[in-house]
Parts: sequence; C-alpha cells; structure tokens
Amino acid sequence: MNERLGKIVLHVEGLSKVYGEGPTRLEALKPTTFDAVAGEVVAILGPSGSGKSTLLTIIGLINPPTTGSLMINGDDVIKNGQEVVNLTTVRRQQLGYVFQRSNLIPFLNGEENVRLALEIDGVPARESRDRARALLDSLGMGGRMKAMPSKLSGGEQQRVAIARAMIHQPSIVLADEPTAALDSSRGRQVMELFRDSAHANGAAVLVVTHDHRTLDLVDRVLEMEDGVLAEKGHTANTRQ
Repeated sequence: MNERLGKIVLHVEGLSKVYGEGPTRLEALKPTTFDAVAGEVVAILGPSGSGKSTLLTIIGLINPPTTGSLMINGDDVIKNGQEVVNLTTVRRQQLGYVFQRSNLIPFLNGEENVRLALEIDGVPARESRDRARALLDSLGMGGRMKAMPSKLSGGEQQRVAIARAMIHQPSIVLADEPTAALDSSRGRQVMELFRDSAHANGAAVLVVTHDHRTLDLVDRVLEMEDGVLAEKGHTANTRQ
C-alpha cells in the first residue's frame, strides 16, 4: 500500500478570483477553503459559469488568484495571493492537467506527446517509450499511438492528453471535463484509471464534470454554484 494514502497533498485556503473593477467587477470565485488527500478522487459539479474551471486553473497554477493561499505536499506555493516558488517547476513536477481541449502538440504523434513530459525531466528514451506505450495501451490507444493529432478523433486526442497528464505520476491530477468527448464505456475506463492511479501512486485527483454516469467511481463530491464551493459528501466508494 502507498504510504502517502490519506495524507493531505493539497490545501487551499481563502482562494478567490475577481475580474474587473467597479460596475464590471465579477467575483468568479468567492473565498474557498478545502483539502484533498492522497488516494482520493474528488468530483466538482456545478452549472456552466459557476466557477469550477476558474478554481481548477488557479490550483493548476495557470490563473493567479486575487487572494488566498495554496500548499502542495505541505509546501507553500501561493501565499496571500502571491507566488512564493517557481510555478513552472511545480507544474511540471507535481501537477498533471487535462484540459477541456486536448492541446496536443500538433507535430508530435500520440506517443511522442506523452513521452515529452518524461524526457523534459531527463528520463531515458527507452524508459519513456515503454512507459508511454504501456499507459496509452491501458487507455485503448495501443493501435493509434503513432497517429498524428490531426488524424485522431476528439475522444482519442483526449485519451492521449490524459496519458500525458498522468505519465510522470504527479501528486495532483486536475481534469476539466475529461469524459465529455467519450462514450459511456470509455468514460468509465478513464475514471477507473484516475481512481486506480490515485490509489497506486498516492495522488489526489480533482475532476470537474457534468458526467453523473461515473460518480460511483469517485470518493467525494463538491458542488460549485455562483462561485461558492460546498461539500456534498463522500460516496460509497470512499476508502476507509
């Protein structure tokens, strides 16, 4: 069993995001505080425009918060709205991100897109190849990993993007509607991969989703509405 399981890997305290001033001021995310622990999959539900993606991009260190603090594995990353470490390094080493759009590099094939995340960190070519092929094969991409992104369907591109996000075994995986382009069977397969990876690697997985078909595969449900995040409870899948 992974010794990290159950330990807090993400601590968010008072994170908020405000756009504009005066009459155009929009509070997209009201002050938000919560923890995520190693080994759990957390679903974040809510209507479009409720602030789900804003929260995810802040945690993903893509969108700076207006206020608040963020810790990863007990280390300060953002404090009182200001970065206190090199965010690029933290993103590369600690986070895996699956966007609504796959954002694959168009001149690299599927396997190369996944391998790149490892090779940037100095993983030898043979090891990066073997790890990328094994993960892509587990996602049903065994026969398509050499195809260029332009030759892949939307669902296939998303599966490559998921493999790229998870290949370096990050502490935190952030996924924005990862099953939206997939059929029911592939959607469950992806969520099962997130669940198994969370448990095996001691990662916390946060999934923004509208897909209620897969909620039985998550441990905890949060709901966002008008920029306010509320705990909806643990599911029957929660590990004790």
